[in-house]
Amino acid sequence: MNLATRTRSVGLLLLPLFATPLVAQSLAAPGSNDATSRVAPAELALERGECRAASEVYLKAAAASKDPRLATRATGVAVECGHLPVAWQAALRWRQIDPENIDALRAAGLIGLELWRIPETQDIFRELLSKPDVEPDRALAELLPLLTGSEQSTAAWRVFAPLVVRETASAETLVALARLGIAADDLARASEIAALARKRAPANAELLQLVAALEAARGNAALAIATATDAAKLDPSEASFAVAEILADLDRNEEAHRELERLLEEPGQRAEAERRLALLALSTGDFDESQRRFAGRLQSSTNPAEALFYLALIAERRGDSDLALASYRRLIEAGAGMAPRTRAAAILIRKERRDEGLDLLDDYARRNRGESVDVAVAKAQLLSDAGAHVEAVGLIDAALARHPEHPHLRYQRAMALERGGRTREAVRDFEALLRARPEDPTVLNALGYTLSDRRLQLPRAEQLIRRAVAVRPDSAAFLDSLGWVLYRRGNPRAAVPILERAWMLSHDAEIAAHWGEVLWAAGSEAEARTVWARALARSPDSKPLSETIARLTGKPRGKESAEP
Repeated sequence: MNLATRTRSVGLLLLPLFATPLVAQSLAAPGSNDATSRVAPAELALERGECRAASEVYLKAAAASKDPRLATRATGVAVECGHLPVAWQAALRWRQIDPENIDALRAAGLIGLELWRIPETQDIFRELLSKPDVEPDRALAELLPLLTGSEQSTAAWRVFAPLVVRETASAETLVALARLGIAADDLARASEIAALARKRAPANAELLQLVAALEAARGNAALAIATATDAAKLDPSEASFAVAEILADLDRNEEAHRELERLLEEPGQRAEAERRLALLALSTGDFDESQRRFAGRLQSSTNPAEALFYLALIAERRGDSDLALASYRRLIEAGAGMAPRTRAAAILIRKERRDEGLDLLDDYARRNRGESVDVAVAKAQLLSDAGAHVEAVGLIDAALARHPEHPHLRYQRAMALERGGRTREAVRDFEALLRARPEDPTVLNALGYTLSDRRLQLPRAEQLIRRAVAVRPDSAAFLDSLGWVLYRRGNPRAAVPILERAWMLSHDAEIAAHWGEVLWAAGSEAEARTVWARALARSPDSKPLSETIARLTGKPRGKESAEP
């Protein structure tokens, strides 16, 4: 099961709010000597890198003042420093001082989502959307896509699905809401919203592509392909890849390949068709074709950074770590973000150059203070992967001292404890996090899976996982957990279709490991081998998959396991 969180936090997405010219002006130091004396220690703390102290001093200053500039600054500093409890209090103070300020409401709402304060956040966004100078469709057109691409998409879905008045919302708003529902793994309700949007905009190619993707995810292959074909006919320029996308979603990769080959000859489509063919080949384990196509893109200067990253990834998977590392370093020197740094750090750690690897991430954190939480998590995961579990937990503890009660760090601490074999402590941490976020499906699932994987409290584990699935019924990770707990409870036949569905939704290697193991236990050994072979083609370096194959078949781990 993949317990990893998704994309970027709402806190990071809030940072641009405090960088616009208008807001920057409002953050200028207040004119009174009294106010200046109160915030001077905070600014000094920021200069010294003492983010937590700066956030807390600014909050105290904002609480003692009616100047909205102080509350704005307090919110911005706390958001950038990842001090979410202080950010929440500062945003509420900002809202209290300046109740008509749309930015104050927006900031409070986004921070509330990250803290899983669903009722309060819903009230805040309801107030925002009801303001006389706010056009709901325009505001939602900005908010919903922002949230769809964040880790808080499930919380946002809980907040906005009841808030959006579907009878009066525009087709564009309904499409954005449906996309949020997909991100929150609620395909049935997303389909209902998309169907309503389709009644209002029947000739919208973007909407047809969305409907096709929904039908593919729900297993309706013929309808998905037909709808994608209609989208491509309706808008040949913007929806030309609709059919290829659906075929890939349906795991009909040979057909997707033929469709992309056809598009190579279409005017203006060659570069994007080449890119998609390279990615398709990579996802199916055809490294030769993928390398050839990405090398061509690198030479043609068509997004060379992306091409170089994937060429490095291919080199890494083929065991040429020196070439991969050199390529990642080129990307880092060119200003690339976390992804090449993390992969380069992993290689350096495997080469027993741990400090050098971690320094790559520390350097990024120094340049991007707002991403210090993500950097801490990445470092901890790399340490855990290297077996340094005690150091990983210690690193998370140090990060929590800087970012108190941060939910992402608390979650990752429990994960690090579990990976280090400290199950009792991990369960205790998950239980504490669940008390703080009792309806958060990610925490419900993590606790339930941990219990089931360790064969502890299996009836409760199933109950917890079913609660998570009720919130996100189409989450591949949660369905994987449900199938796994049913298997642990002695019902492999009930688990098989659930795990198959989870695989169809994600093609995750760890899910394939579970699915194959359950098939093996149910007596379908040949089918299990087929599942594992398909997954290995996609993810040849998956440790959970290779370990499962080795344990059940007796074959050694490594490349020889690719033919189980």
